[in-house]
Amino acid sequence: MRIFLFFLLIFAWAFPAMAWEPLITGDSMAPERLFVVDKKNQAFWVFSNKSPLRKEYKWQVTTGEVMGDKEVEGDLKTPEGIYFIERQIDTTYLDRDLYGKMGLTLNYPNPVDRARGKTGFGIWLHGRGKEVVPFDTEGCVAMEMQYMYKLEDMVELLNTPVVITSTMSWEEDEVELEKSRKIANLSQDWARAWSDGTGEYFDFYAPDKFARSSGKSFSSFKSHKQGLFDNYDWMDVYIEQPRVLSGPDYWVSYFGQVFNSSGFFSTGVKRLYWQKDEAGDLRIVGEEFRDYNKPGLEDSYTQDRRERLEQVVEKWRQAWLEADLDKYASFYHPQAVQGNVSGLENILQEKKDLWERGNEPASIEISGIETNAGKDGFDVRFKQESASISGYSDKVLKTLQLVPGSGDEWLILREDWRETR
Repeated sequence: MRIFLFFLLIFAWAFPAMAWEPLITGDSMAPERLFVVDKKNQAFWVFSNKSPLRKEYKWQVTTGEVMGDKEVEGDLKTPEGIYFIERQIDTTYLDRDLYGKMGLTLNYPNPVDRARGKTGFGIWLHGRGKEVVPFDTEGCVAMEMQYMYKLEDMVELLNTPVVITSTMSWEEDEVELEKSRKIANLSQDWARAWSDGTGEYFDFYAPDKFARSSGKSFSSFKSHKQGLFDNYDWMDVYIEQPRVLSGPDYWVSYFGQVFNSSGFFSTGVKRLYWQKDEAGDLRIVGEEFRDYNKPGLEDSYTQDRRERLEQVVEKWRQAWLEADLDKYASFYHPQAVQGNVSGLENILQEKKDLWERGNEPASIEISGIETNAGKDGFDVRFKQESASISGYSDKVLKTLQLVPGSGDEWLILREDWRETR
């Protein structure tokens, strides 16, 4: 084993991998704070990405004894790419000189690393209890404890990326990167396709690379997902504005994610890893999800859906006021229930009969709209005052239960009301 490891180290020195030397610039799709490790200069940079890019801190670190990108377990190299801080650990039970008092774990190997066959584990950012000298770890990034404490105050676990490079340069000017914007938009399209539960969802993936990164065949992944699509009556996937970073020959988009469906609700952080396929199209080659009750995520989801649903309710009111039966029907689920009437066909027939008897609406006023997320979709409650051209009028408290349809549409699954003064 020692001979084999020695051979690997000699091979790595003789045939080093292509070094990754990015230009770091400001970009609206990048995180507001960016951590960068420059291995050649043994430096850790903290940037503020708020137009323009600004240096907040720079301090000395130490990385792996052997230069180059990490390939296999035990090669004494620090990996290069985009990694995320997963958890904080107490290192006081370890060698204090080597690990200091605290460590922050990274997600090496990430999905692209796994697809490329890289091995190894336990790559951390951690402290040191002795003097920090260059190239003095087995692959981790180590620094004085005073800097680890600074990091502790800046890190949001699971949602903080660390860019590790051979070396890098940086510019203050903000550059609106077309590729970053495109990947952010693709991430939104991916979420919509997931909500729709159609075959288009699987078109976002590169089957062979995704299979290597996930460790299972793409057909089994597809079969599992399709089973969920078939099992749920509806699905609603919400993602925050994606953040995008460029790595060595790949990109990462990451965001808070809410998955809401008939019978299941979850929140967390999702990371999508993108590469170009042979045709030059961007495909997902790997993904990671971490369960996490991200602060403010559910509120953002509810607020986003509230704005959409209020628009839906207004368009529904207008279709009803116009007595346009086809337009009115487009707002209802096929299995909708309206009071004591079940099924869309029966609802429409009752409405048609009512309007043909001279009871078309003359006015419909809505006020006091309240929207709440529930296990069966969203409930929208409001006060409604309506009058028909025949002179009939009423005041009710109405509740519409809405669930996602295809695309961006929302459909009324249930409509209930009670009279009020």
